Amino acid sequence: MRTRMCGVACVFSLLLVAGCGAGAADSGQIRVADVASGAAQKVYDDIQSLPRAQQRARAAELARQEGTLRVYTSLTDDVSNVVQKEFQRQFGVRISMFRANSETILQRVLQESQARKPAADAVESDFLEMTELGEQHVLADYTGPGLARVAPSSRFEGWTADRFNVFLPAWNTNLIKPADAPRHWEDLADPEYKGRLTLEPTDSDWYENVTHYWLTHGRTHRQVDTTWRKIVDNAKVTKGHTTIMSLLGAGQTPLDSMNYTYITQQARAKGAPVAYRLPDGTNPIPAFPRPNGVGMLRGARHPAAAWLFYDWMLDEGQKVLVAQHLTPSTKVPGDTSLKGLNLVPFDTKTLAASSGSWDKRYDEQLRGVLGDHE
Repeated sequence: MRTRMCGVACVFSLLLVAGCGAGAADSGQIRVADVASGAAQKVYDDIQSLPRAQQRARAAELARQEGTLRVYTSLTDDVSNVVQKEFQRQFGVRISMFRANSETILQRVLQESQARKPAADAVESDFLEMTELGEQHVLADYTGPGLARVAPSSRFEGWTADRFNVFLPAWNTNLIKPADAPRHWEDLADPEYKGRLTLEPTDSDWYENVTHYWLTHGRTHRQVDTTWRKIVDNAKVTKGHTTIMSLLGAGQTPLDSMNYTYITQQARAKGAPVAYRLPDGTNPIPAFPRPNGVGMLRGARHPAAAWLFYDWMLDEGQKVLVAQHLTPSTKVPGDTSLKGLNLVPFDTKTLAASSGSWDKRYDEQLRGVLGDHE
């Protein structure tokens, strides 16, 4: 996430400078609301003016006329390939998917929008980046039937959560026995894990949520900072959740301080000796489900296909995600991804308002320069 916020800041500077000669708003926001949006908005209005029961059929009809769809996504290749295949099979609309990390997607969408050359029709990506796109008015409003399928807490400005990345430790079951598996986040500070723990350098959203949880459950700032220093002292740092899971499954590392449960489950399904649940199927550690979601671009060149993809991701697409071991944002029969977990709310409010400061604090924590709070 440190890379993300550094990149975002650089892009913002570039876009704000470019916008000065184009009548940028006094608020300093990037003026992208009017980017090629007129024609697309007419299509969105055409679809959403119908009764909800008729909207899907109208969108599918228009999407087939458009013939194609361009999606930017941070889904991993294996998942995005299945999503692409299933959507195309159902509607006969060809998808061109650009897959990258969430930071790259954010930068690319903002740059293209500011240049008035939007290439994406829809975006499916992570919480912080989707939040930024919504705040910059790059995304169009969706009011279709999919909204009724998700909880109000999963609806955001310009986008809707279609999946959750759940934060929990993961361990190699050959190297960490059930009795030695962590039961609390603070267990990661235990000397028994010295040299056996792996941290991921961009996990400042996890760092913020654990910190927030501790502070709201009776710990002082000084106690929290001390615990984090002990965790860092126990760990080595490796970039990439998929990479650290590969190392874990191969037995090269015993314990991931945090990994997304779907990555752990995917590895387990392929035969890796990894787990995030105890043998009884539970995990007592507070699990933070981070919302990730889908949005459609104001300036989409294929707006009907974008609307159709948005609606599909909140309906049939949910079953596709479950089949790939992801956690859906709606109730899907047969989904057990959250069973036995101690779920607590993800702190969306703090991260949306001050993610950059948490990037900095986490970076300082990893480098050992963060001092105690007074």
